[in-house]
Amino acid sequence: MNPGNSVIHEIYKYMNDKGVLISYLGDFNQEVVNSLLDSVKKIIEDSSLDFQSGKRFYAVAAECLDNVNRYNYKQEGGSAFSKTFFNVSNDQNYYIIQTGNYILEEQKILLTEKLDKVNSLDTEGLKKFYHEKLSESPARGGGLGIIDISLRSGGKISYDSKPVREGVYFIVLLTSIKK
Repeated sequence: MNPGNSVIHEIYKYMNDKGVLISYLGDFNQEVVNSLLDSVKKIIEDSSLDFQSGKRFYAVAAECLDNVNRYNYKQEGGSAFSKTFFNVSNDQNYYIIQTGNYILEEQKILLTEKLDKVNSLDTEGLKKFYHEKLSESPARGGGLGIIDISLRSGGKISYDSKPVREGVYFIVLLTSIKK
């Protein structure tokens, strides 16, 4: 028996128990984003989600991927720091989207400040904050993605970050979308 088979079986059991539908670890580019979004579409098509819920789920997944694509740290020449994580799982009531990527410290500080601000607001406060940001910065969306994720998911965005070396962090975001 190949010893690798038992490891794969354990990974399979874990992912199956956790309801993992998509799990990706690797280099990130627009082709990968498109492929992952196609997989999200397939999940929606195969689910019993109504049109509005499917639309919200897809929009949140797209914003999460855009966020990773925009802030992903890439070291010159490629390295372990270029790998990105994207995971979609489900439980009885929610689809859960997790992303993980390397980010520069300056970007981490700005992102976590925005996450804290967004997580502190109720729906009306989020809508007001969204319109404020929209009027401030017409170019490149002005950081509306995090606000949009929170509004569309109807919940808070959990996050955690760990330093991996001077000036570089690994950040994980978790968003849940009610079925």
